[in-house]
Formats: sequence, C-alpha cells, structure tokens
Amino acid sequence: MIHFLKNLWTLPLKKGTTLNERYSILHFIGQGSYGQVYLASDKKKHEIVVVKRNRKRKGKNCEGMLIEEAETLSKLDHPSIPKKIDLFQERENVYLVMEHIQGVNFEDLILNEACIYSEKESLSILMQVTSIVQYLHESQCIHRDLRLPNIIINEKGIHVIDFGLAVFGEKSHTQSLPDETSEKDLFREHSYKSDYYALGHFLLFLLYSNFQPDSKQERSWEEELTITEDTRKLIRRMLRTEEAYDHIDDISSDIEGIIAKFKEQA
Repeated sequence: MIHFLKNLWTLPLKKGTTLNERYSILHFIGQGSYGQVYLASDKKKHEIVVVKRNRKRKGKNCEGMLIEEAETLSKLDHPSIPKKIDLFQERENVYLVMEHIQGVNFEDLILNEACIYSEKESLSILMQVTSIVQYLHESQCIHRDLRLPNIIINEKGIHVIDFGLAVFGEKSHTQSLPDETSEKDLFREHSYKSDYYALGHFLLFLLYSNFQPDSKQERSWEEELTITEDTRKLIRRMLRTEEAYDHIDDISSDIEGIIAKFKEQA
C-alpha cells in the first residue's frame, strides 16, 4: 500500500489542480531525474509560471536538490535567467515556482524545426550564451548542464534555464584530465571548465545543423565540418583537446575576434 501511494505521489498532476491555494496547473511539461515540471497560472499575480515538483526516487534526495535549486536562483539576478518566485511544501512534496520564460529551445529548433545556422550565426549565438555564463561565473556559479534543451531563444534574446545541477565555487582546478575521463564527467565536473566543455558541444550542434553528409563513413567533427581554423581552435580549447581555457573572458574575446574577421570579409 505504501509503495502504491509513493507511485501516486509521482504521477503527473492533473490540469486544474491548485497548489498552495494560488497556483493552478495548466499542463505537464516533462520530467528530469529529480523533478516534474509544469506550466501553471499564478492566481495572485495573474501570470504564467513554471512549477517544479520533486520526484520520489529511491536513494535520491530529490527534495534537497529542489531546495538547492531554489537557493541558487535566489542568489542570481539576470534578465536571461528565470527568477525564483516561491518555494513550499504540500502533501509530502516540495514545489519550486519560477518565472516562465517563453521561447523555443535549441533542441526543438535544430531537431524538430530543422533550423540551419551558418558559422557566423552559430558564433553570434554562442557569444550571447557566453555573456550569460560570464555573469554566472562572476557570481561563482557553475551551471553544469548547458545543453540544447536548457538554452532558449525568444524576441528578447538568449536565456539559460534549469539550474538543478548548478553549484557555487570551483572544487577542481585540474588542468588536464585522464584520457579515459567520460563525457558525462567532463559535463558534471565541479569546475568552470565543465561549462566551457558544454559550450564547445553547444557550438558543434549549431554548426552541424548546416552539415550535409556525403559519406556513410564515420568521421570526426574536424573532418566533417567546413569551418575556419580559428573556430576549430576555439572548439578544441573548449573541449580540452588543445590547451584548455582558464577563464570565460578568454573564450568571449576569441569569439569576438572571429566574428570581427567575418565582418571584415563581408
């Protein structure tokens, strides 16, 4: 019976469910490893918000992770980052309420809407994301999950969401990692370099949107992509296959330099 009730606690909330006598669920967006995400109506402020509810996972402190995410958002103040609105507990669950940033994420744009980005456009987008990451790192915050679904674009520009894995302060100052280090470890490393690594992959996804394979043979990105040598070096350094970047400002400076060369050639 207890197991059955725990399963009920993790079922998606129904449309119209009211939480904390204030937030009315509109629809279920999706779920991650420790939380379910909903779109809801804030009846007090008459605006749309995002509500994240902890999942019940054996061996995982999902409630604690949600509270930590709320604390992270409370320490940040940037127009391209969602603001924390509320945090409360109701019926054995913790709920985090956040600002709703309307837009389209780059996973949908590339994989579902087949958007194509040139090298110059890709670098321009990366520059905007890097600007947000600069603010995060100045605030000593490491996002650690800068993937396509967590980067959104709308008429106001680029936004970064989902701070569930974010941490404050760098613990690892390692200049180089063992060759057998997994991609997941590089993404999740407690170091600013983990965000640089993610930015490198983000740029590759943008560049591959414009790639048309002419062979069934599997090749590396360096062999497949037709891009400038400056952009190749930028990616290598972010992915740490060449001398790794030590500071986000250096990445930003190099991107600006490459974009400036494109403008000179126009």
